[in-house]
Amino acid sequence: MRERLPLLTGPAIGLPGAMAAYGLGFAAFGWALWRASAVGARAPGATAKAGLVVLQIALALLTNDKLLLLTAAELALLFPPRAAWLGLGGQVLALLLACAWQLQRLPAKELMCNVSGSNVQAPPLEQRSWLLWQDAVVGGGFQLLTFGIGCLGAAERRRRAQLEATRASLLAARQLLAGAAGNRERVRVARELHDGIGHHLSALNLQLELLLRRGAGEADAPLRAAQQAARQMLAEVRTLVGMERRQQQAPLAEALRLLCAGVRPQAELVLEPMPALADDAAWRAFSAARQALERAGGRSCRLWLRGQGEGGAELRLSMSGEGEWTTVWQEAAR
Repeated sequence: MRERLPLLTGPAIGLPGAMAAYGLGFAAFGWALWRASAVGARAPGATAKAGLVVLQIALALLTNDKLLLLTAAELALLFPPRAAWLGLGGQVLALLLACAWQLQRLPAKELMCNVSGSNVQAPPLEQRSWLLWQDAVVGGGFQLLTFGIGCLGAAERRRRAQLEATRASLLAARQLLAGAAGNRERVRVARELHDGIGHHLSALNLQLELLLRRGAGEADAPLRAAQQAARQMLAEVRTLVGMERRQQQAPLAEALRLLCAGVRPQAELVLEPMPALADDAAWRAFSAARQALERAGGRSCRLWLRGQGEGGAELRLSMSGEGEWTTVWQEAAR
């Protein structure tokens, strides 16, 4: 199988040139394998990744067919199932075409060196053709085996990614639940202050006002001081109740950070200053973000949360490599 490169280049380059060509071929194959399997910010796009795999297949056919075992597993790990099967079929077809091309250029008679170093006559062309096709069929079977192993690894990786995404979604939901529970607790405390202490202070002010109107004599000054203190306490209670009843900012930004950190590849989150959101609006935005990331199907994407108009907000999605932003959630100003 390793005769294709000398058949292509011819005897002009000689043995040193052939060895150098093999070395360059193996080095280029290793570089393409490393580059195609890169992750994170250095990960190539889908088109570039397919081109790198095609380059590896071509180099494997020129240097050593056993390298196709690596590309078969790589197809299963790097591409969706349908594209991976198409790639495997194309790889096997390329191997058969390369064997047919090689058969047309094999000499009818050829001397070969045996173990003792003497030249002996090579097997007949028919026998060498049979051995060539036999190696191709066996190699295709092993490629299918390594492809299956790669499919198992890809399935396991998808399950892990789903578990990580589910865990991140649960952590983000817990963050929103904690914020909503805190808001409800503040409203409850404010209501108890208003209904309890506020009513008692109002009644005390009325009683003191009645006593002062009837005439308290020598107790007039202490009663007026008590009335002033009661009024001040009532004003402070009302201020505190108003502050507690005011809508607090839901922890939507923290929840979205947890959600984006849990998906693979990790989604980029862009945050801009925005008005305070109610708990129900934050839940709607969180649900829209989770559904958008699920529809992304494991592709790199970006989420953009920003304010809009006077008190409104919106959440937008952009897929990696696309400049277009799509609005996935929008909340009008109230």
